[in-house]
Amino acid sequence: MTAALAVIWAVMAFGLAVWGQIATPRKVDPPIHTSGIGSVVVVNDLSDQARALGVREGDRVLAVGGVPIQQWYRSRGWDAVDPDAPIAYRIDTAAGVTEVVLEPRERRSPYQNFTVPIFGALAIAGSAYLLLGLFVWRSRPDSAEAWAFLLFSSAMATSLFSGVNTYDAPAGYERMVINMPFIGASMFHLFSVFPLEPQWVSRRHRLRLVPYLVAGAIAIAVLLEKSLGIPAGVMPTLAYGAGMIGCVVAFLALVHERWKIRGSGRTEAADLVLTGAIVSFVPVMMALLVQALARLPFPMSLSMIWFAVFPVAISYGIVRRRLFDMRGVARSSAAYGAATLAITGFFAALITFADAAFRELNVSADSPLFSITFLFFAILAFNPLRDRLQALVDRLFDRDRSGYRTAVREISEAMVSMLSLEEVSDRLLLAVTDTMGVERAIVMLLGDDERALVPVAWRGDFDEESTEMELAIDHPIGKHLWMRRQELSRDDFDDVADPETREECWDVFDGLHVQLLVPILFGVDLLGVIAVGDKLSGEQLGPDDRQLLRTLANQSAIAIENAQAFDEIAKLNETLEARVEERTHELQETQAQLMQSEKMRSLGQLVAGVAHELNNPIGFVHANLQLLEDYVGRLARAQEQGSPVDKPRDAIRKLLSRSREGTERVKKIVMDLRTFSRMDQAELADVDLNEEIERTLTLMEPRFKGGIQLERDLGTLPRVRCYPAQLNQVFMNLVMNACDALEGGGTVRIATGPVPDGVVLEFADDGPGIPEPVRGRIFEPFFTTKPVGKGTGLGLSISHGIIERHGGRMELRCPPEGGSIFTIELPLVAKPPEGEEEGRV
Repeated sequence: MTAALAVIWAVMAFGLAVWGQIATPRKVDPPIHTSGIGSVVVVNDLSDQARALGVREGDRVLAVGGVPIQQWYRSRGWDAVDPDAPIAYRIDTAAGVTEVVLEPRERRSPYQNFTVPIFGALAIAGSAYLLLGLFVWRSRPDSAEAWAFLLFSSAMATSLFSGVNTYDAPAGYERMVINMPFIGASMFHLFSVFPLEPQWVSRRHRLRLVPYLVAGAIAIAVLLEKSLGIPAGVMPTLAYGAGMIGCVVAFLALVHERWKIRGSGRTEAADLVLTGAIVSFVPVMMALLVQALARLPFPMSLSMIWFAVFPVAISYGIVRRRLFDMRGVARSSAAYGAATLAITGFFAALITFADAAFRELNVSADSPLFSITFLFFAILAFNPLRDRLQALVDRLFDRDRSGYRTAVREISEAMVSMLSLEEVSDRLLLAVTDTMGVERAIVMLLGDDERALVPVAWRGDFDEESTEMELAIDHPIGKHLWMRRQELSRDDFDDVADPETREECWDVFDGLHVQLLVPILFGVDLLGVIAVGDKLSGEQLGPDDRQLLRTLANQSAIAIENAQAFDEIAKLNETLEARVEERTHELQETQAQLMQSEKMRSLGQLVAGVAHELNNPIGFVHANLQLLEDYVGRLARAQEQGSPVDKPRDAIRKLLSRSREGTERVKKIVMDLRTFSRMDQAELADVDLNEEIERTLTLMEPRFKGGIQLERDLGTLPRVRCYPAQLNQVFMNLVMNACDALEGGGTVRIATGPVPDGVVLEFADDGPGIPEPVRGRIFEPFFTTKPVGKGTGLGLSISHGIIERHGGRMELRCPPEGGSIFTIELPLVAKPPEGEEEGRV
């Protein structure tokens, strides 16, 4: 809201200045244009008549029409002047105070008036401030310095716009006086957040409001100036004084903070802002002071041009926090310039000497052939000289880059063969400190717990607290290093909104006494950081230094990863055999337990069905026994009484026959169950797989209910040498899965047939089938599509393993029309399990 109001205030000032020129009914212009500082009003533009009467730029205007100048401004005296009548001015000139009567000048067109140098300069400078303030605020809308700069830019633009055609613009005098204290307030606000934030302000942030409150009070007094009876000239002097005090305090605070951090490597932004302020404001202040005090004419329009330097410097410093180091470029440019001048002077002297020599020898130098020949030899001499001078300049002023390239090449070659973290860290520190000439550097790597970066090697003057300092991975700096993946400086955290987070980040740099943190990254992992201190020369770490550090960090990341891998391999080799044996034993035990668990689960389901099948014939035999007891009693009584005994005997014979059938059914089920499990036969045996399938189906007959139909297509099979109990478990798992898939009814189809050197078995159902995304995972252990509690995900995995151990193959197909088909191919002679003798499981 405050930013929007400030921008509206500045835009309104510009609009009123333009409107004053376009809408004014006046036909004439004043013979004298003035500018002022406080209550001092001086001439900056005048008519030819005024000049002829001895008036000059820089003379002070004391009164107009007998009215003191400040009071005349306040009452907009120009509006009451008769445009056809001369105007009386009281002016303090170099010769003394004099009264001059001047005729008004013919009014310029609005375009001509804005092309007057002072007016044009004011409009351009004000536009530069406002546009740059908006650009910075749009680029960094969440930063405190961008907001403060927009307020300052709006205040400066308002003053500059208000100075354009102050006579004609509505409320020009009031706006000029009211706005001046806000310049000082907003400048104090800006310099208290950028480029350095003084601690005495950050701890008492309400101090930033004090200048604004003073400016607001002055604004109210200006608006009520006449009502309060305040003498003319008091409020302009007070307003200008408040504005100047705010600017001076802000400037001195910046100089003080810059002095405190001298030699710390964090002075780039402060130097940029100070330079911009000096270049922008000193010419203007000198112009005002010269005109006000020395009465010397000074081209104000030229001084206004420099106003744009300060907002440009501030904008560059805020938007781009990492500033470009110009010192190296300036030195090498100066050297190239000197070399160019030297070469030019050399050839000028050579031409002059040759011309004089040829004249002495009466040789004509006017021939075109002679000129071409001389130019040819000059070029031959120039190229080697140029190359030598360029090489000399590169050695003198670009030796850092050359040394950096050599250092990168040497460390790249050396790190290839390094397999020790200590060796890599020492070599890295040596390259950083010796090549770059820094006071101190420290390498921090990820600890064993991978929770913090810990110092592993350092060079330079570090205290014990610094070498024991740890940087947690979840620390804001650790997060920035991992996410931004580039080096960090202390200045990168100046615009952090949270004061606690900002102080926490600053403490890391201050605790380590370093200027830059360069991450060591390998892929997406943060392996460590290189913390680099100040240069011994006192210079900043420039772009070349940063590039070298990034390159060294990348090279060391590969070496560190290799060293860590080598250490890990060495540690693994020490206990590899014991670990392999231990893990193998554990795996075998786990696998046996899982297989036994799945087998018991399957047998549990099977036994439940078998119990139901046994219960029917046993119940039938039990009922027959009760009837048999009754018929035996009848037979005994009939024999005692001499009655016919044929009917009881026939009934007893039928009951015994039916009971014998029931017991045979029980015996068959028990034999099938015993044969199915073959608990006493765990060796290879020649069997008919059709019989094994029939036996499995017999035991699972209770599952074929609820609308499930069974279809058999069993072809003639050769006998197969296999482990029947294991294959029966496979058959049972496949049939049970098919029944589970047909909860609402359906058909289970089983087909067998011979193939060359083996047999093929198919277990199919017309259920919903298995979705395409999970078909590739159905043989994985613990993978199941059944609801929780309905399956373990081991049945198909164990079945697949049994078929593979027999040397066979098990595959799944799901036709487009639905359903699932499991196809098993088995050789005629099964391969024994690896590590087992044939005939043993």
